Amino acid sequence: MKQAKRALAGLALAAALLTGSVFAAVPAAPENSCVLDEANVLSERTEQAVNDLTIALDEACGAQIGVLTVEFTGDSTTADFAVDTFNAWGVGDPDKNNGVLLLLVTGAEDYYCAVGTGLEKDLTPQKVDDLLWNNLEEGFAKGDYDAGVTAFTNAMYDELCDIYGVQPGQSTGGGAPAPAPERPSFAARVGSFFTLTILLVVLIFLVVLGRILHPVRYVRTRWFGYSYPPLPPRRLWRLWRRFLPPVLFLPPQEFRRL
Repeated sequence: MKQAKRALAGLALAAALLTGSVFAAVPAAPENSCVLDEANVLSERTEQAVNDLTIALDEACGAQIGVLTVEFTGDSTTADFAVDTFNAWGVGDPDKNNGVLLLLVTGAEDYYCAVGTGLEKDLTPQKVDDLLWNNLEEGFAKGDYDAGVTAFTNAMYDELCDIYGVQPGQSTGGGAPAPAPERPSFAARVGSFFTLTILLVVLIFLVVLGRILHPVRYVRTRWFGYSYPPLPPRRLWRLWRRFLPPVLFLPPQEFRRL
């Protein structure tokens, strides 16, 4: 009888262990963080970088980026496990459903990115695959998970900023308001006014002084009307005529004859 009980207890324990190894439960959402590193492959620096990006996005448009690393997902596929985790964690704004969850399964050498229904129109499966391949694949294949996760989250951050038309670090509500631009002090404004006034007075003085020292004289000529600047003095003009060909000083009638 005792042997039968022991056999039943052993079978129950084996079934429990087998069940636990086959069915992997979705982990609880981390507190005060958007990264859960159960596979222990990410550094604290990478986790902090992802958290900073998510905080900036959450303040700007309500979107969030979550990251989960596990060794295995049991009998669940990588995609199903990522979607179940996405729904259990509630990534993103509950009304906009604009969250993104990156799942790394290191033991199976697989990954998946789950996207909320509010972003499916902009983040199509092809675009998500391109972001994963261009930013995560190289680091993931080399085992450099920090580099892969950092590159992907940065690229996804830029993509979400483009979708919502916000600048990195720009807040549209939900966060601390951006500081108002500082207005120049009264002393600075008065100093600028006096500086402009002095420059204007100096400019006017120079113009008036130039008119006094060099008055503008318009000289009426025979064929060209009024001209400026004044023609040379008469004496100097006569001196010049001595060295010029006499044909240049013929009246218009003489020019016609030639």
